[in-house]
Formats: sequence, structure tokens, C-alpha cells
Amino acid sequence: MAKLTEKERQVSAVLLVVFASLTLGMLIVELILVTNTTPNTTWTDFVSKSNISFVMPYFLAYLVIGAAGFTGTVGLIQVYGQGQSLLAEIVRLAALAYFTVSYWLWSAVWIVEHKITLLTDTPTAAPEWLLQIYDAADALWALPSWGAIGPALLMFGGLAWLLNRGVTLLARSAAVLFALLAVSRFVDLVYVGVTSGTVANTGAIDFAFVNDMLFAAGRIAAFLLAAAALFVEKGVFQRRTRIV
Repeated sequence: MAKLTEKERQVSAVLLVVFASLTLGMLIVELILVTNTTPNTTWTDFVSKSNISFVMPYFLAYLVIGAAGFTGTVGLIQVYGQGQSLLAEIVRLAALAYFTVSYWLWSAVWIVEHKITLLTDTPTAAPEWLLQIYDAADALWALPSWGAIGPALLMFGGLAWLLNRGVTLLARSAAVLFALLAVSRFVDLVYVGVTSGTVANTGAIDFAFVNDMLFAAGRIAAFLLAAAALFVEKGVFQRRTRIV
């Protein structure tokens, strides 16, 4: 595995900061939408998605967030994966799958729903059959949300292992957070199974909502710590136990 240059490490670190910052911005937007008192119905959502100027910012935002996160994460793996060829390759492929599914596929669903609204010339007077098709298409969101669970477990768990090889407190702190992120995804999966597969309403303050919020905040903190570690740590990395 080739060693990154100083400039490449810095670029990777900056991209991780960009990813974390944009993720925080989208989290704030989602919280505002969740706490919005205006009721959201199939019809109002259909009308909103029929406007390309409403859909395109979300599409572009997730496109850019995914690109920044993936590129920065590859740089992180390249630095901390020295001497760990197999594990580093697994984590790199898991990162590709995670960002492809969680961000790029998620952004594509916005466009798919917009395309459905184009089946009528007058979105504000959409026929009932089209609203039913649009309502059924809501299941498409399960593809990026459920499809990302496996890659997330591999990526976060793998990053935790690789970063734990670092000699700085920043790297090891990031490793702890990445490990907790992997646990959070697994616990979320178990919770859904225990509750008989009931999909929680994201607007309700329940375990699933709190876990998602903690996961979102922890992910931002983990990538910021990882970015800081990239700025200060230049080589690996395996800590040795001192023999007295």
C-alpha cells in the first residue's frame, strides 16, 4: 500500500472536515423538518417533489457529501492501513458500498420520486391512482437505509481497528467513537427485530429516534477527530508494550 504524501494527507483531512460539516448542516435541516408543525401528507409531499428546484438541492447535497466522505475515508484508510493489506482492502470496499448506498443511492431516490410526479401535467390536481403509486414508492427509501447497514458495520468496525493502531490520543478517541457507531447500528437492527419489524416514526421521541440522533452526532465527532488525527500523525503506528 503506497504511502500518502503530506499534501494528500491534508487534502483527505480537509475532505473529512467538509463531510462532517455538511452532514451537520443536513442534520439541522432534518431536525427543522421533523419539528415542523405543518402536517405532511402524501399530497403535500407529492407537490413538493414535483418541483425540481426543491428536489435538486437535496440531490446535489447528498452527492457532494458522499463524494467528500468517501474520498476522505479512503485517505484515512490509506494512512492507517499500512501493513494491514487485507483488512484495509475490506474497509475500503465497505466504505465504497456505504457511501454509494447511504448517499448516492439516497440522492437518486429523490430524483426517482420527482420522475413519478411528472406522470401528471398538474401536480396540484394529481389523480388518486398516481398518488397511490407515489405513496407505494416510499418503500424505495428502504434500499439506502437498510442496504447501508452491512457496509456500515464493516466500515465503522474496521476504521475503529485501524485507528486504534495510532499513537495519538486523537486517533484512539476516533477509534472509540467508530466502534460505538458500529454498535449503534447493530443495536438499531436488533431493536427493529425485537419490535417485530415495526418501522419507527422519525418524528417520535423513542429509542430509535434517540439512537439515530446519537449516531448522527457521533458520526460527525468521529470524522472530525479522524481528520484532526490525519493532520498530526504521519506514520504507523503500532504501539509497543515497554518491557521492563
